[in-house]
Amino acid sequence: MLSNSARIFVSLLLILIAVFAGYYKVYQITAFSLLLMGLIIWGYFKEGTVILAAKQFKNKNYEAAKVTLQSIKNPEYLNKRRKPYYHLIFGNIALQQMDYQTAELHLGKAALLGLKANDLGSTLMHLANISLRNKNKTKGLYWIAEAEKLPLTEKYKSIIKNIELELLKIKL
Repeated sequence: MLSNSARIFVSLLLILIAVFAGYYKVYQITAFSLLLMGLIIWGYFKEGTVILAAKQFKNKNYEAAKVTLQSIKNPEYLNKRRKPYYHLIFGNIALQQMDYQTAELHLGKAALLGLKANDLGSTLMHLANISLRNKNKTKGLYWIAEAEKLPLTEKYKSIIKNIELELLKIKL
């Protein structure tokens, strides 16, 4: 859960420790610091800064969350637990900025990559709402059918029912 600049700083510090330990022939400390540096590099690719972005998003600091997510250069390398939340946060930020095309793209990826049931329910509800906004009846009904398979709260069920009624009014 380090930012990229913190990862670089800690890696440089560990390299410095490894060099000094190697110079004084304390090879256990050299090996240990290189192992820690390897873990930090592994964390950069597999964990990224998704947790930091989620904290920013929770605090309604959307621009900082977006910048934090954009610092991930290769999101395809994120592990399977982090990747859906990367797309979920990006999609929700796009919703806040009323960029519905980008929101639909990222929320759709998040839904397909495997979110937890609560997050998946709200994501499918947002996707159905975006489909209603775009007057895409078939896609909206598909997202609603997927959402109805999940254990949803009564609030989500009523919102989804309202979206479904509005979608049914759309003529193809």
